This record gives sequence, C-alpha cells and structure tokens, in this order.
Amino acid sequence: MINYRELLGEERALVAPYQPGKPIKEVQRELCIDNVIKLASNENPLGCSDKAILALKEFLPDISRYPIGDSYYLRKKLAEFHNVGMNNILIGAGSDEIIQILYIAFLKESEEVLSPAPSFGEYYLIAKAMKSDCRWIECNDDLSFNFDNILSSITEKSRFIFLANPNNPTGLDFGEQDFIDFMDKVPSTIIVALDEAYKEYQEESRQIDTNRLMRKYKNLISLRTFSKAYGLASMRCGYIIAHEECIAMLNQIRQPFNVNMASQVMAEASLSDGVFLNKVIESNLKGKNFIYRSCEDLRLKYINTEANFIMIEVGDGKKVFDELLKLGVIVRFLGHPKLNSYIRVSIGTDKENSLFIDKLKIVLGL
Repeated sequence: MINYRELLGEERALVAPYQPGKPIKEVQRELCIDNVIKLASNENPLGCSDKAILALKEFLPDISRYPIGDSYYLRKKLAEFHNVGMNNILIGAGSDEIIQILYIAFLKESEEVLSPAPSFGEYYLIAKAMKSDCRWIECNDDLSFNFDNILSSITEKSRFIFLANPNNPTGLDFGEQDFIDFMDKVPSTIIVALDEAYKEYQEESRQIDTNRLMRKYKNLISLRTFSKAYGLASMRCGYIIAHEECIAMLNQIRQPFNVNMASQVMAEASLSDGVFLNKVIESNLKGKNFIYRSCEDLRLKYINTEANFIMIEVGDGKKVFDELLKLGVIVRFLGHPKLNSYIRVSIGTDKENSLFIDKLKIVLGL
C-alpha cells in the first residue's frame, strides 16, 4: 500500500506549513461575529489604483486567452521604471514563486540558505520543500541584523543569503554603507537575495540603490512585489531584478504561463499611478505615527518600523492575539522565541487603527 508520508520523507513531513493571517470571513464564521477587521497580513488598506481596476475591466473580454508567457509588456514597463534592461527582469506569481524558481535553479540538496532570524518563514519552508536547508542566523538583541554573524556562518555549503530590507516581521532596515561593507566580504559564488517587498514604505533617504549596486556585484539580486504598497496581494505578482545571465537561467526553469494576464495588466497600470502610491505612503506614515503616539500614551514599547506594520510589546503575545481575535481584530502572533511578548499589527485605515487601539486597551485592561 502506498505511503505518501514515506514518499515525502519524514524530515519534510515534520515541517509545519506556513500559517497566513486569518481571513475575515473565517473569523466571522468561527466566532459568530460580524464586525471584524484584519490587520494581520501587511495588506494595503486603501486597496489598489483605480487605473489597475480599469485595466482589469478592459482585459475581461480576453479572459479565455492564455497570458503573455514572458510578461513582455509588464517587463518593458518595469525596465523603464527602474532604468534597467528588460533582460534583467523576471516576473513571478508573487515572491513565493520567485523564491521557488531561484531554489530550483541554483540550490542543490547538499547546499543551504542563510538568513537572519527572525525573518520571513518562506525562505526556510521552500528550502525544506526542495530537500535543502535554511540555517537561521541569530540577530542582535535589538533584533537588528548582525552582518558579522552572517559572514562567520558561511560554509562551503552556503549558496544563498536572504536579507529582507525592511525585515518582516520586525520592520527594521539597514543602511547602504553597511550593506556595501557586507557585500565586499561575501564570496562572489554566493547569491545575496535582497527581499525589498516593503521598500516603497521606507524613507527615501534610507533606501538602498540596489540597481546601481548590481552593476558592481553580479551575485546580488532584488525581489520586489505588487502585493504590498500597490495593493495587488490577491493577484500574486512579483518580480526579480538581477544580472542578465541569472535571469536567462531562471527562464529555463520558469513555467510558460506562470503569471496570469489579469495580474500583468493590473501591475502594469499600477506603475503609471504615482499619485495613488504617494497617497498610500502618506496614509501609512499617518497611521504609523498614530499607533506610535497611542503606544506611548499606554506606555507600551514598540519597534520603530520602516514598513507597513509595527511590532508592539504586550507581555503575553499569544494571549493578547487570542483576546483581540475574540473582539474581532485579527493581528499576528509570530511565535518566534524572541517575539513571544510581541504582536505584529498591520497599519490600517484611520478607523481601523483607532478600533485596534480601543480593543487593545480592553484586552490589556488599560
């Protein structure tokens, strides 16, 4: 009789799957409550650009046709947007697929990924699914990256170093000079993947000019997404910017119709709406400052963030998460040993942020 667990392998079978933030409808059904807000998945509370909606409507008559296999027009728009060549860009169905393509192409079973901890769990989960490994490197006590720790952890097995900047779940970032000093010491045979999913939310003065640095470091790649600031999370569209040779090899692995056409046209239209993007950034900054002030009034510690979410120290993070859920507020409890006293809350609309603070007061008895 077939044994699927045995076929998967005991080590992989023991890996817990990624747990996304609970959907609103699921909480409504499970707890029998109507008024629920979700501040758990770092989504854009303002939705997406009207231009993206219009592009989707115009595309609908062609829904029966296969998508453009190489996302030509979206790559062309992105190349102009970032001032890079079209052959420096590959489009994927979100960052998850891009990470998977990278691992399939360049990560052998005997090799490993290095990444600071805590960080985005998919670096680890996809590596384990590929029968490889991801070794977490401890951050500093203040949760900032320790580049010396990463460098000293490199072995002959190391193939990737994944760095999220700003980091998820902490919201912390690092500066360009620190990164350059790090890159100068990383062996050129190791791929350094800079996950810049939240880059749009960073202050401009803090942003690394990754595309410029790629001209110096052939082993540097950048991952970007339309899921966060552009508000297209459900469309699953992300991209990688890298050296032409890297992209050419990834295209050997990429499936021919990996990104649906609705995603392509909406993402392309989003790049033309700078007014909407600025509105998103301004709204996020306003919400961030409101939550900062509220935490200070309540004498709660928080981690300064360069993203669209905030880590707040609340004592027993799991208990506070559960109690907020009962009150119709979905946040995240990460469960990492260094984060057990924290919850992560996505920055929402003015109304959502106020409601979150009101419910947090009730839960904490403040």
